[in-house]
Amino acid sequence: QPFLLPATLYNPRYLLMHLELSLSPERSTPHHEDLMKIMIWNCWGALDQEFRRNLRFLLTWNNPSILCLTKTRMANHTDLLMEFNYTDLIQVAAQGHSGGIVLLWRACDLVVYPVAVTSQEIHASVDVNDPRTQSQHPTT
Repeated sequence: QPFLLPATLYNPRYLLMHLELSLSPERSTPHHEDLMKIMIWNCWGALDQEFRRNLRFLLTWNNPSILCLTKTRMANHTDLLMEFNYTDLIQVAAQGHSGGIVLLWRACDLVVYPVAVTSQEIHASVDVNDPRTQSQHPTT
């Protein structure tokens, strides 16, 4: 039996409402203090200026807590930290002109622990910093 999404997700009004929210700055999802957004992009080359311009636009509108880029074709991703306002990263260098993975986040929001890193994948555990209590809450 195939997995089907709830019927409400196919409702045109529901879809239109979420589309309108996604086109409003920092309103792509309902506001919630504990919300963590993760953006993943198979970018096929992170050095391309058009890619960087488009990524900057998406980051401004969505403000993800974690950004993961795959197929970056980059050996070193540290210049992405300052350019896109992140503080920490886990990276896998590209092999020649293929591959390359980077996971970026802000240390004030999250603590990310690398679990396993290979040439094809990054596995990590994420704890959310709670500014109200100055403590960390592990995510599931």
